[in-house]
Amino acid sequence: MKKLPIAVVTGTALVAMSFSGCETPGQSAGLGAITGAIVGGAARNNVRGAAVGAGIGAIAGAVLGKVAQDQRSAAYAQGRADAAGYPVESYRVATPSRYYGYVVSPYRPYALVDVRGIRPGARVMDPVSERIFINP
Repeated sequence: MKKLPIAVVTGTALVAMSFSGCETPGQSAGLGAITGAIVGGAARNNVRGAAVGAGIGAIAGAVLGKVAQDQRSAAYAQGRADAAGYPVESYRVATPSRYYGYVVSPYRPYALVDVRGIRPGARVMDPVSERIFINP
């Protein structure tokens, strides 16, 4: 059986960790443990190396998962993210007009925009200012 160089195994493990979107510190710890076991086992070529790597990976994964969770919570509290932690783009909300199916754009020159057939809360492009607003 041919052995893989440690750099290849480590690089693969780091790429796998960087592309994963762990939601909780527990999930991050689990992924860290798996990655650490792979790297530790490949480096030492025995079970003890895998166990040590798993322990180190689990601790590092839990810490990184907690940091990411705290950052998502802070972004949500500041209004920069939704409840799932995804960024929220801030758009102005149009004002309803006295004409059914039309709103007044929140951007100058405050054009009347036809929003018939567009659901409330949807993003709409102002054809005059070419900026996006939210349909009330």
